[in-house]
Formats: sequence, C-alpha cells, structure tokens
Amino acid sequence: MTRAPSVLALLSLVAFAAACDDPKQHVPPPAPPPPPPPAAAADAGAAKPKMVANPDGLSLAERIAKREAAQKKLAAELAQQEHDRLLKYDRTKMALHNQVFAFITKTRAAWDALETKRSGDVAKDKAAVEKLAATQRASIVAMGKKMATIDPKGGNSNVTTDYDVMLNALANDYPDALEASFEGDKKPLDDQTAELDKRTKKIESWLAEVKAYKPAKGAKVAKK
Repeated sequence: MTRAPSVLALLSLVAFAAACDDPKQHVPPPAPPPPPPPAAAADAGAAKPKMVANPDGLSLAERIAKREAAQKKLAAELAQQEHDRLLKYDRTKMALHNQVFAFITKTRAAWDALETKRSGDVAKDKAAVEKLAATQRASIVAMGKKMATIDPKGGNSNVTTDYDVMLNALANDYPDALEASFEGDKKPLDDQTAELDKRTKKIESWLAEVKAYKPAKGAKVAKK
C-alpha cells in the first residue's frame, strides 16, 4: 500500500516550484561599465587643426633665403662702419705713419743693397750682415717705440701690426735668412721677401686710402 506524501513535503515542492517560476530569479546581473577609450582613440576622433597660411606668402626656402640676405647686409654694414672708423683714426696719425713706413722702406733697401754687393765669400758676406745688423739695431728699437705711439691701446689702427712684424723681421729673421742664402739655402730668404712684399703692398694701399679719405665735418673718431 503506497503512502501519500506528507504535508511538509508538499509545501516544500510548492515553494520550490514557485521559486523557479519567479521572473526575478532569471534576470542576469548588470554588466560592468566599459573602460574609458584610450588617448590615441580620443585623439584620432578629435578634429585636426587647420593649416594657417604664412602671412608673408613666402615658402620656407624663400624665408630662409630672405633671412640670410638680411644677415649678409647687416654684416656688410658693420664691416663698412669698422673700415670707416679705422680710416678716421689713422688719418689723425698720418705724420707718424709716414715716419715709420719711410724708415722700414729705407732699412729694407739697405739689406737689398748688401745682398746685391755680396762678394761670394761666405765668411766675408756673413761678417757684412752682422755689421749692418749691429748698426741698425738701435734705430730699429727706437722706431718700434715711436710706432707704438700710433695706437697705444691697440685695435684702432689698421697697419701697426704690419709695422711691428716688419721691424722685427728686419732686425732678426731677414738677416738670418740672408746668411742662410749665402750657404745655399734660399727658402728662408724667399719666405721673408714674400712676407715683406705682402705687408708693404697692404700698407701702401691703406695709407693711400687714408690720405684720400675725407671724414664728414664734425665726425668724431671712435676708439676701442
């Protein structure tokens, strides 16, 4: 004989069936919020700025060329101003320039004359060099001191450096080179001659320009 289920068992079955039929039990939990978009994606979606046309209408190459031309013009203007400043200064010292350059020219001429008259006897010719060097030494030192008064502070005369180099050469390097030439070594004398020729040409050209220069009335000589 089969027993009927108890009341407690029936109540449990009813409660289970009701729980299964409750629609709230089938709703899935809400999905988590999506992560924020990466910066790259945000930038990609942003509007790109528009290119602004150059106000001068020039290309990059044209602007570079224009800037370089302006720089060259400024450099030329500054160089001309410096050139004029040196001209004005040296014009105020023309008497000293004439004395120093005349002395250098005369001293070099004495060496040229000695070279022309050399006998071919090395010992005799060297003795002549030593004698002439000794007679010139004191006057070269004195002229060097006078030359220094042209531009005591430096940077104001265009040729005092050339004077200084030439006076030192005539006192030392040129006589030594001349003696070496008597022994067959011509290069030192050739080098000294070329150097003196170059500086002589520069000085002659500069002094001619200084003499011809006419500064504006009331113009002041700027010194460094």
